[in-house]
This record gives sequence, structure tokens and C-alpha cells, in this order.
Amino acid sequence: MQRTAGNWRIRAASVALLGALGCQGGNTSGGSPAGSAAPAGSAAPAAASASAAASAQAAAAPAISLTSEAVLKVTNPKRQAPYSGPTGTLKGRVTIKGDPPPDTGLSFPTGKCGEAAATYGRLFRVGQQNAVADALVTVVNYSGHVPEREEAEKVTIHGCAFSTRTVAMTFGQRLEVANLDPLEPYMPNLEGAPFMAVLVAMPQGEAVKFFPPQPGYYHLVDKMPKPFLKSEVFVLKFATHDVTGLDGQFEIKNIPVGKVLTAALLPAIDQDVKKEIEIKEGDNTLDFELNFDLEKHNEKKNKAKPSP
Repeated sequence: MQRTAGNWRIRAASVALLGALGCQGGNTSGGSPAGSAAPAGSAAPAAASASAAASAQAAAAPAISLTSEAVLKVTNPKRQAPYSGPTGTLKGRVTIKGDPPPDTGLSFPTGKCGEAAATYGRLFRVGQQNAVADALVTVVNYSGHVPEREEAEKVTIHGCAFSTRTVAMTFGQRLEVANLDPLEPYMPNLEGAPFMAVLVAMPQGEAVKFFPPQPGYYHLVDKMPKPFLKSEVFVLKFATHDVTGLDGQFEIKNIPVGKVLTAALLPAIDQDVKKEIEIKEGDNTLDFELNFDLEKHNEKKNKAKPSP
């Protein structure tokens, strides 16, 4: 899938925001990822494809995990013991006001891609009572090291749509992409990360695994191809983050008590809201509201386009 220089500039701005929140580095150059991709038309029958994909995946998987030395140098450079003091949970809702999201102008196959239009047909997804989906919520600036508890961040594909348009994961986690469809295969690929082959996500088969090599911004796409099928992936240096669903809700656990900086970012419109809050032991509530002005959005997008 081709991306314009303007899109990369906008996403670089998102990464810069996350840099201020503790996520630096990553792929923002727009260059081609390392490795080579097998053409979609060369996919073998189901059993052979599954076997080949498993072999290629085993060969391609780097030695990276939450406990890898290279990961710990980034996520816990002071080698602090896991924080064991009082903690709080931050819950809340992200909403959006202003203009409704415009149509993306994308076309979707009929029949087998039932969820694609609902997921990608508009610039961003809005639920009931102005709830906004796919917003990245982060908490930083606390004292102590909060380790990631889950080895993998999981995404599913169904009806030609990823389960989320924004993925947040901690550096050292692997990304697992599973196909829930009964018949349709996919070829997910994490653009910006090295790969040796494009792996096949077989119908209701094992998840395809990706190992982002450093913190930063990536793009999860499908190589079949379905150009609309994509999700923006943010690999962060810290574990205190969440992404909203269609209800706009988020929940972030194990936050050390004290003053922290929070932020909600909607990548589709490159807009964020930041708030400081005092985290107390137990449950804490904080809501965010974004504002979408279509005219200003179009002006910003036009400015980001490269000169002819």
C-alpha cells in the first residue's frame, strides 16, 4: 500500500507527540521495510501455506521479548525493581464533538467484507453519545517502573477488518494477528519492521506473530491486497496505555499514585488532548473530549501535501 509524504509527515507529528510522552525512535522515514515479500498470487493451498508460514515465521522471529537485554535497556534503563507501592486504576471515556467524520471514499468488496465499510468507511469511528473509537490513551510521568504483564498484544481480522484501527503495545511484546473468518485468508504485514516473508493468516488458524524491533510507529496492513485494511501501531516504552473501543471507554491499571500526565490521541485526525491528574489508590475517573473541525482538518491535510 502506498503512502504519501504528507501522510508520513502527519504520522511523524504523532510520533513526536508520543516522544514527549516517553516513546522515541521507530520508523518515521517512510522508507521500504527490510526483507522481501512473497507475491499474494503465489499462495499455496491451505495446508502447505500454513506449514510454510510456520517455518518462515520461526526463521524470521528475532530474539526479542519483554525480558530481552535490548528491550530492558529501553524500557527499564535504570534496572529498577517492579513498582510495589500503592497503585490506582484510571478509567474514563473519550468523546468527540464538532463535525461528523467525512466519508473516506473507499470501496469495499460486497458479500465477504461485511465489517470493512463500518470500520473504514469514515475518517474515524463514532459510537453512541459521541464516543470515539481507536483513541490512544497514555499515562506517564509517574515514579517507578511498571512492567508490561502481557507477552502479546492481540488483534483479530473478521469481515475484512481489523478489530481496531489503532494498536498500542509495549516494546518487547509481540503482536499476534488471528483470522476469525471461516473461509477468507489474509496476509498481514507489519510495515516498518523487518520481515523475511509475508505470512498467511489461515481461516480460524494460528495467529501470525510480529516482533517490532524498536519503539515507534508502524502500520499493520494486508498484502492480499485489500488497501483499506490497515491499523496504526504504536510501540511504546511504557506499559500504561489503552485504546478505546466503540463505547469510547478505556481502563489503565497499576499506575503508581501521585501526579501524572495523561493524553488521548486520535491518529485519524492527528489530534490530542493532555491533562494532569493526581492518581489515588483505587479507581480514578477522567474523561477526554476532542473537537473535529472538517475545514481546519482539510487545510492541515493540504498543507502537509508535498509540493508538485
